[in-house]
Order: sequence, then structure tokens, then C-alpha cells
Amino acid sequence: METEYKIIQATTPHFANNQNLNRVMAEESQAGWTLVEKFDNYKIRVQRSISHRASDAGRAIDPYRTQVGPSNILTYSAAAAVTLAIVYMIFRAVGALP
Repeated sequence: METEYKIIQATTPHFANNQNLNRVMAEESQAGWTLVEKFDNYKIRVQRSISHRASDAGRAIDPYRTQVGPSNILTYSAAAAVTLAIVYMIFRAVGALP
């Protein structure tokens, strides 16, 4: 049996919550993926037999997705907005801004 692997990652600690991990694995199992290893709260490794490729075209999910949880754009945009707000408040507090 030939096997393929992939790593699924998140920009937030998505896999710290077992419900999130179970939900992702329930979706991945539809395409034949099984959990091999949880690296940390951000990454997991899954595997499946390459024989599952034959029915990938009709799947409801992308069998090769590697990202779950909030997107990088959303996460980094929120972090940038909070950082700018804090910098603005600091400059206002020291009188550098009117």
C-alpha cells in the first residue's frame, strides 16, 4: 500500500481545543485521511492510501487542504489593527499627537 501524507496547520492554536481537532478529522476522514501525529496546537500530520485519490473529484471538501481555522489575512490584519491602535494611544498619551 502506497501512502501519502500532508500537514494541516492553523495560524491560531486551533488544535488546542479537542472539539476543533475532532471536527477537522471528521472532515478529513471523508477523504480517507487519518491522524498520524499532533505536533503542537498549530500543526497535525495525516496520512491516507493513495487509492483514495480516485474519488477526490466528487468530494465536498478539498482533500489537499493544508490550512484550517481563521485565514492568515484575517489573523494578521486583526493583529496589525490592534498594534496600530495601541501605538496611536501611546502617541496621544505622550502628547505627540493632537
